[in-house]
Amino acid sequence: MKAMFVTISMIILSWACRLTPGTNDTLSTTESFPKTAFPYRLNEPNRSIVLPELLQEISGLSMGYSDKFLLAVQDESGILFVIDQETGSIKRKIPFGKLGDYEGVEIVGKDVYVLKNSGTLVCIRNVDAKEQTLETFNTPLKKENDVEGLGYDAAHKRLLLACKGNGGLTKPLPNRKAIYGFDLVKKTLDTIPLITIGQLEVQKYLALHAKESRVEKLVEFFADRSKFEFSPSSIALHPLDGNLYLLSAVGNIFMVINFKGEVVYMEHLKGKLHKQPEGLCFDSKGGLFLSNEAGDDLPGMIYYYKPLAN
Repeated sequence: MKAMFVTISMIILSWACRLTPGTNDTLSTTESFPKTAFPYRLNEPNRSIVLPELLQEISGLSMGYSDKFLLAVQDESGILFVIDQETGSIKRKIPFGKLGDYEGVEIVGKDVYVLKNSGTLVCIRNVDAKEQTLETFNTPLKKENDVEGLGYDAAHKRLLLACKGNGGLTKPLPNRKAIYGFDLVKKTLDTIPLITIGQLEVQKYLALHAKESRVEKLVEFFADRSKFEFSPSSIALHPLDGNLYLLSAVGNIFMVINFKGEVVYMEHLKGKLHKQPEGLCFDSKGGLFLSNEAGDDLPGMIYYYKPLAN
């Protein structure tokens, strides 16, 4: 009886070890949402919010104020907008700078950080006070990096900056996109990217899901392996699953990656609904907000997606 117990224990231990990736495992351990488990129907929003004329070129989005209000910036306008997340109405406008290419926004405690495409960060201190003070941080990133995505990693006290353009700083990164970390304690940018992504990771995901019809347009978009045209315009850290969610208006691609740089989900967004997807953020319960600039017959829009129950 004792021998049988030992044998069964060894089998269970061996089985468990096979399920647990080691620290040296490579891309062969890519985790992926099962087809039925991805928590959002991206082309079927639960709520559609029409934006006012002032926000037709909305470029960055963040959730704040206990999930009651959204924060947004408008391309070429140095104004922070506080938006009712139910109606889209503007509740407050906070001027913070001259005209410029403002692309991302994140609230961190009582402060708000705004990202310019040159990699410069503008911090609006005490955003709820009658008068705000501003502080500017010039990172090593430049216009050629075309930095458009700004996210917040609270656990590691850092901002996440996603490059739409050239990803390299200390060395060239041909045909790869990069995400950098800005330390909120030291107020410095780590010049070594946290994550880079390119055709290798994308093609592995597409191979795993080759039999699914939803990847057909993705296969077509990424067919030329000599280039990588995915261009992240937004990044957000999911509050529940811990993955990074990315948007690319180029190709209308929605991508989810983990901190290993592995693609765990991808989807092509329908152009009739998503004319130019530029911003995304989450509420504390995992509700997804996805913003689009105005285009053709559609005004600027924010779509809300309630997570599906799995």
